[in-house]
Amino acid sequence: MMGESQCVARKYKIAYSHILCLLCCLAFLLTACSTGFPASASRSTATPSPMSTHTRLPSPTPTESAAAKLAQQQATKVDEIVNGMSLEQKLGQLLLVEYLGQDYQASGLQQMISQQFVGGFMYQESNHNFDSPYDQTSKVLAFSRQAMHDAHLPLLIATDQEGGLVNRLRTFHGDLPSAEEMAASGNPQVPLQQGTQAAKWLRDLGINADLAPVVDVHTVDPPILESRMFGKDPQTVATYAGAFLQGLQTNDVAGCLKHFPGLGAITSDPHDDLPVVNRSMTDLEKIDLAPYKLLIQQDYPAMIMSTDVLVPALDPNLPAELSPKTINGILRDQLGYDGVVVTDGLYMQGISDRWSLSESAVLAIAAGNDIIEGPFTPSQVADVVTALKQAIQQGRISIQRIDQSVERILLMKAHYGILTM
Repeated sequence: MMGESQCVARKYKIAYSHILCLLCCLAFLLTACSTGFPASASRSTATPSPMSTHTRLPSPTPTESAAAKLAQQQATKVDEIVNGMSLEQKLGQLLLVEYLGQDYQASGLQQMISQQFVGGFMYQESNHNFDSPYDQTSKVLAFSRQAMHDAHLPLLIATDQEGGLVNRLRTFHGDLPSAEEMAASGNPQVPLQQGTQAAKWLRDLGINADLAPVVDVHTVDPPILESRMFGKDPQTVATYAGAFLQGLQTNDVAGCLKHFPGLGAITSDPHDDLPVVNRSMTDLEKIDLAPYKLLIQQDYPAMIMSTDVLVPALDPNLPAELSPKTINGILRDQLGYDGVVVTDGLYMQGISDRWSLSESAVLAIAAGNDIIEGPFTPSQVADVVTALKQAIQQGRISIQRIDQSVERILLMKAHYGILTM
């Protein structure tokens, strides 16, 4: 993997789902309701409690009833799809791949989509995906449509468009403000407008997911992430990142909070080694985890990206994105997030120095991630799929665990209109 990964320019792979907030529903309706969309683990039918004859519950509004009905329809349809999928198709859904160059066939992307059933792919400027002639909106849109046409199930087509230093749309729309610049305006309407505009431009390219915004809290100078952070306190970060996220998600582009559990205090680049954040659990909760807690409750992010950082207070042995204590323990259980978790690029040196792409993919799924970001050739996809199959055979990962991730991914795709019901 190291030989091929060095072909990819050093870049921040920045590289959910909706937190699944259940809508209130009448006990006698016996159906779960969701203010975003339900995840597999939280859509079981509720059992009514005996009601006092003096208890009066409010009737659901028409909007709540319609949302509940749609959520149940989506959950039922997703169950049907998952039950009809082969193991190869399920494992493919867990992969968000990249490709090198502009040639759909020669790059191997067509094979990864049509024969290996990958669930999505990323456009990356640093992979030369937007070099001429694909520096034209119409060309990229046609590329996206061809990929969708060849897919077994509709694809998650992503990029990481933040603005500033990470501006994948520069080729098409020029320079755009960074997170730091948006926050410096003092007006949350600025990131809202930027997110809204980015969503329109992304859709024009056939892109339906943006691996942004960054919610790291700037606490070390000089910051490794430079101008990519919205501020130095969690509330400011949550306010401005939340506005950008809202601009994306209310305009049919799935957003993604990153980089969990936080890179605001790192002093080295994860592309070169594995950074260590030596904060206490108290400080992590007050600083790094705080924006996630706020935004999960308020803005229902479509996805959250886990990243390559060692945080001893969470797990002294494993990087965050490979750590069950961090993903299942903190993000899932403590913060209550049951949406889609996507890894950062697993080819980055902090990971690849210790684990192969295949082994890190197995560890990531076992830890609670849903989507693996990193493979960029058919041979790498084949290696990852083989490793996941072996992990299932060895009992390291259960089929139920795979189904759980596939359901989360398909529910997210349904919610954003990528997968039509």
